[in-house]
Amino acid sequence: MKMIDRKKIVASLLSTSKQAAKKEIEIIRAEKDLSPDFVFIHLKKYIAAKFMLPEACDEDNLMELAALSLQRTMKLDKNAIRELDQAAPCDHATSESTKKVLLLYAIQRDFEIKPKASDLTEAITVRELSLVVYSALTDA
Repeated sequence: MKMIDRKKIVASLLSTSKQAAKKEIEIIRAEKDLSPDFVFIHLKKYIAAKFMLPEACDEDNLMELAALSLQRTMKLDKNAIRELDQAAPCDHATSESTKKVLLLYAIQRDFEIKPKASDLTEAITVRELSLVVYSALTDA
């Protein structure tokens, strides 16, 4: 396959992912009777889209989702990624943790919320994160 063809495929995948995430934002924002479960369902779909994972992914742990995303996009075993991950320029931050931080930033930006930073960073699962997002959306 030619490089130009690969670039087109990647651009298409990224565009599809971005549109799917945007759709979930719109669904949450349009809901008149917002509930924690509703936010959880659609935030999970948003994260799956952002991480280019299947919507039906059962994983709830944010770091594991980041690892699965890296595994899928890099076509490597997630354990191999962890062993090889030497992100020294980023103060030894792993690719998984960097991916999680970027996701948390995107959530704040995309949903136009400003929860306490500690609430965001202490969320370990999508369920916990959805409660932070729900609180920020209903307090806004």
